[in-house]
Amino acid sequence: MQFYRRLYPVKAISFDLDDTLYNNVPVMQRAEQAVRDFLANEFPQTAPWQASDWLQHRMQIMRAQPDLSSNMTQLRRVALAEGLRQFAVTEDEINAGVDAAFAHFMAHRNAVEISPEVHAALAQLAQYYPLFALSNGNVNVAEIGLSDYFTGVYQPSDVLRGKPFADMFLAAQQQLPEIAPRHWLHVGDSPSADVLGAHRVGWQSAWFTGGLGKYEHLQVLPTLAYNDLQQLTDQLLRAPK
Repeated sequence: MQFYRRLYPVKAISFDLDDTLYNNVPVMQRAEQAVRDFLANEFPQTAPWQASDWLQHRMQIMRAQPDLSSNMTQLRRVALAEGLRQFAVTEDEINAGVDAAFAHFMAHRNAVEISPEVHAALAQLAQYYPLFALSNGNVNVAEIGLSDYFTGVYQPSDVLRGKPFADMFLAAQQQLPEIAPRHWLHVGDSPSADVLGAHRVGWQSAWFTGGLGKYEHLQVLPTLAYNDLQQLTDQLLRAPK
């Protein structure tokens, strides 16, 4: 664990989910392949596209419409619709196809394995701190067995933009307005969404270095960096409240 800034007493903690509390990469790889196979079966004209083609197509849309980059659900649905359109699928079929493909995706996307160590750490922390989940992803927190630990769960929607926008941070903060921003700690692996997003609203941040983010991607320094959840948990449990 490395400290870059003074750690003020922590009174509330929020967690990113994907690639912070579990390895989401293989989950997404399986889900992407499952959706590609589903589409090829339902719309045989799409069979030439492999999962990598659908991914490249989605990245192109994200670059063209950067507002979608923090809302994975909307990005995916737009990409599915535009992809089917490229294969001359009718608009009526597109609407139903997007709904069916997205439901198929979510069934595989929620197939997340949470380690006993993560359950234990969250259970320990929840005894002393209100915990929140702030995720740009669309995992179903109840379905993966984590909802009991969290006071609130925030994900992008029609009224909430994803991190690093302030929306979800401020929504969580409104639940506990008596806690000043500097006494919140956000935990996550993304240098932009998590570290930059937290510091923009005056929160502290704990950067998980074992996720997808790299040091060279940091735009601001986190309050602290860690690579072991139990180490962070122990630090927070012995810190002044």
